[in-house]
Amino acid sequence: MSNTYRASYLRTLFPSCVLLLIATITHAQNLREVVDVDLLAQREQLQQQLAELESTLGEYDPALVEILSSLADSSALLNLFSEASTLRGRSLQIQRVSLGLFTPEQIPLILTKMDIDERAGDWETINESMEYLYWLLIEKSVSEGEALINSLIQLSEFHLRGVVGDTADLQAHHYQQAYKITYQALTISEESFGPYGPRLIDLHYSLVKQLYLQSAAIERGGDTAYALRAVVPRSKWVIPRRKAQSRYYRTGLQLLNGIRRIIAQRNEDPAESLAMVDLYAADWYLLFDQVQAEEAYREAFAGLQEADVCITELDLLFATPKILPIPTFHGTVSTALTYNQPVQFSEPAEHDNKLEDSLYFKQWFDAMSVVSFQVTAGPPSLAKQEQLPEIRLRFSLDSLNSVSHWVSGRYRTNMSVAKEFNILEPDDQTSINREGLDEDLRLLHFRPRLENGSARPFDGTLLYQVPVN
Repeated sequence: MSNTYRASYLRTLFPSCVLLLIATITHAQNLREVVDVDLLAQREQLQQQLAELESTLGEYDPALVEILSSLADSSALLNLFSEASTLRGRSLQIQRVSLGLFTPEQIPLILTKMDIDERAGDWETINESMEYLYWLLIEKSVSEGEALINSLIQLSEFHLRGVVGDTADLQAHHYQQAYKITYQALTISEESFGPYGPRLIDLHYSLVKQLYLQSAAIERGGDTAYALRAVVPRSKWVIPRRKAQSRYYRTGLQLLNGIRRIIAQRNEDPAESLAMVDLYAADWYLLFDQVQAEEAYREAFAGLQEADVCITELDLLFATPKILPIPTFHGTVSTALTYNQPVQFSEPAEHDNKLEDSLYFKQWFDAMSVVSFQVTAGPPSLAKQEQLPEIRLRFSLDSLNSVSHWVSGRYRTNMSVAKEFNILEPDDQTSINREGLDEDLRLLHFRPRLENGSARPFDGTLLYQVPVN
């Protein structure tokens, strides 16, 4: 093809491509407008139905609750969160008028309204709702048994969401309230279902993770760390950092021992599950940089072998490092593998005679920057769906050897943290806060890759989803 012909061809092709692009964008915009028009029409229809019912039945008839809920959902889809919250509030008022002030039927409505208020960023209203809901559950005892435990767990989770969503001066309050409420759920579970009830292991491990969240917040420093170390809330007297961390460490071990006791009494053949508790205890040692972690991993591995766990499953479980803390307690190797299947981002590549694996790490939120959601690589489409920026990094672990580095103005020595992180993607790194990124990632602890119970070095890649502030 001659240069003249190529130029003529490109001049002809370029306008066609532009027209195609414009047509595609226009189609997407028109589609969105159609969707919005449909939602608006649906909302107007519901508003008309509501007005008709109000004129016939009055403003506080229980029959209005269903259409108020539908109208609130319609408003939320249009991002009219204030309107949706007001409508949920009306439903709540109607229920209180018709059923009474202290009834369990209002709990789902309160929680749904809190969800809407969170989407609106109205944490002042959420805090009022959380305070009222706690009073309703604990002081007025409107619920009991499994329903009460579930409500307390949801309330605790809202406090954890408040750590990132609410103002910075209330972060410590939300941490502490979440822990207190989860502990109350655990106590009520023991009273309702006995010392070996079905929810107790999950509640114990939830408390273990929350202790780590507070420990990590203290390590990051700042006002939240200071508030968490206060002798009493809002006190200017604080306990030393080392003493606070020692308290978290000891309490976490006690909770893991609680899981061990439950398994020993509840399971007919507890050997494998007890060895899994030993594995999580080794993780806990590692998170607090305790040297006994190395021996604890060997003992846990030996315990799993003695429990007749298939060597193939053990090799799979320990083939790659895991970001700590592990999100869920797994009582068997098979369940751990089910929730933790390694996914390759590309075809396996040989690197030092081992498979090239990618770990997936997403910050829960900035204040708890060392918390992982999923510990192995997730589908590449996940981040795209959530519209969160991604960074792919190369990292290196030197088994359980200690690494010394500066983090948040302190010279720290930690076990099983990455020696270094090198950004592989994106190519344009001008928008990346490298100093902040280093401080976040250097606090990550990894359960090491194990061979026959012994920690081994590892080189791999980390897909990191940058949190949206």
